[in-house]
Amino acid sequence: MPDFRAEDYRLTGEQRTSQFGAVSREPNEGAQLIENARASQAGVVSFLSSTEREGRWQVPRRFRALAVLGNVELDLRMAEVGYGLTVIEAVAVLGNVEIKAPPEITVECDGDSLMGTFNLKYEGRASPSMASREKIVRVTGSAYAGAVTVIVKGPDENFLTRLTGGRWRSEP
Repeated sequence: MPDFRAEDYRLTGEQRTSQFGAVSREPNEGAQLIENARASQAGVVSFLSSTEREGRWQVPRRFRALAVLGNVELDLRMAEVGYGLTVIEAVAVLGNVEIKAPPEITVECDGDSLMGTFNLKYEGRASPSMASREKIVRVTGSAYAGAVTVIVKGPDENFLTRLTGGRWRSEP
């Protein structure tokens, strides 16, 4: 049997056949597949700490949030949520996971709790009838002596006050 040579198995732009008959692929095809898999799922872990995601960020198709004696806050109101189904698995063990979603996204919750809470709330003018079925966020998971709270609400009510630095008032 001939000796192993690394150059026979390197990925190059040209089609190269190894001594065992394996055909190489395009130069970065393997790296692209790994990158696509990484973009489709992600997560955060908060152990005795706090983790926040807010502002503009991309929500992967599958996201896991784990809070153990800690706090995880996910704000989806300005996040890029893809069309179709996005699943967020939230687990709180003596901790808290809070997810804020805009009213135009359909939110489904299915979770269990043991000495804790797993809630879906609609605040302000938000209601389930405002949501379209184009973007669906399904929150699943568990709360063990902790809390998983999903809040559907629009922009903050004090938006104009923050925008103008407190100079705007609704008084006549």
